[in-house]
Amino acid sequence: MSVTPLVVDLKRGSLDDGTGIRSVLFFKGCPLRCVWCHNPEAISPKAQLQRNPEACVGCRTCEQVCPRGVARSGAHPEERSDCLLCGLCARRCPAGARRLVGQALPVDEVVAQLLEDEPFYRRSGGGVTLSGGEPTQYPVFSGQIAAAMRGHGVHVLLETCGHFAWRAFAEHLLPHLDTVYFDLKLADPDAHRTYCGRDNALIHENLQRLVEDARVELLPRVPLIPGITDSQENLKALGELIRRVGLERVSLMPYNPLWLSKRRGLGMELPYEHAEWMSAETVAACEDAMRGLGLTAG
Repeated sequence: MSVTPLVVDLKRGSLDDGTGIRSVLFFKGCPLRCVWCHNPEAISPKAQLQRNPEACVGCRTCEQVCPRGVARSGAHPEERSDCLLCGLCARRCPAGARRLVGQALPVDEVVAQLLEDEPFYRRSGGGVTLSGGEPTQYPVFSGQIAAAMRGHGVHVLLETCGHFAWRAFAEHLLPHLDTVYFDLKLADPDAHRTYCGRDNALIHENLQRLVEDARVELLPRVPLIPGITDSQENLKALGELIRRVGLERVSLMPYNPLWLSKRRGLGMELPYEHAEWMSAETVAACEDAMRGLGLTAG
């Protein structure tokens, strides 16, 4: 995409998205439609209103300030098609129960915010992580941010679903990256299309290209989704793919259900629902499946 992206969030002090203390920049917009997406607020490239009914105190300020009269307090349904996305209800909400997701920020402002934590990056071996959504949808914008960070000696990590146009990625973004976390979800192309909205041919091609390019540290990751990606058959097929392209490590990401409330707060349907956390026993079995193929898994 050539348009300026919207930013979902800039999360500072993260310990979960790479080594050390990191700032994570979440882009809005993704080419996939994974039914379990843990960041549903980052799927659409457009701004969205997100509600948290549990935080609502019932003051009805949102109803009073809404210019279209569509805002409703608590969990009462709203006619979202009439919402102007002006964000007035979110700004006036005293409880923080409403949030307008998606903000356009210029590159220099993003860079300035990211550099505020530069001492923490250096002391901890951390850096900046580009996440989403999908940062590779905006290779020029994300590339400019990555280049600025690298210019200050800051480690830059990309988290990607792997579905991107290689030429623009290789020209604008890849030269400024240190590490890529590359997600692999389903080995079967039909299953991938069913659960992620597209087949996986381009994803596998880009994985091979990154291995051959050998410019960055590359770590494939597999989200463990109950009943979808965590089968022994799928894990074996993905493990064989990882070995076939010449990699020896894989990161397994256990399922957690926290995305469900976020998706409901956006007024999105639930094509998949699993409310329980993944057990340690299930995770261990998945790790054993990968280790059985000669991979280092964790």
